Amino acid sequence: MIKRKLIIKVIMIMLILSPQIILSQNHMPYGVTGSGGGKLSSSTNILEFTIGESVVGKCSNPTNLGVMGFWSVYQQDVLTSVEEEELLPVQYKLEQNYPNPFNPVTTIRYAVSEKSRVIIKVYNIAGEEIVTLVNEEKDRGWYEVKFRAEEISSGIYLCRMQAGNYVSIKKMMLLK
Repeated sequence: MIKRKLIIKVIMIMLILSPQIILSQNHMPYGVTGSGGGKLSSSTNILEFTIGESVVGKCSNPTNLGVMGFWSVYQQDVLTSVEEEELLPVQYKLEQNYPNPFNPVTTIRYAVSEKSRVIIKVYNIAGEEIVTLVNEEKDRGWYEVKFRAEEISSGIYLCRMQAGNYVSIKKMMLLK
């Protein structure tokens, strides 16, 4: 570790004191050896580099300018996922179940905009009630309920939500 730091310090001193010697090429590609980096440039030369020390600053002479710092200056953040904000709903809503089609369990997400009795039932395509999933007073918020269909056959089922004057129906497909 000490040897590495010494080598890096020597490189830094060379870059600061004699950039015109080091900048004999028109362009040097990026290279990563540590946690820091920088860019030296003149009207005819560019040197982009990394170093293992936490150095930030500039060095220059009449023909060259060196700017040193961290790669985070050049780094672009990559968005890998988006977390949903759990805002309080302003209206009732029955979302499509997921996954759909499903086997044998699916999730039903719904929103309640004000404290009220919520009834969620599942019906077969003939309109016969299969199960009542929710029948209770709910405060304002987002909720989820699981529908387990191990004991029923494949087919299309209807999920019906009623809360106050709100009524919504979603199709669900069970594939076994």
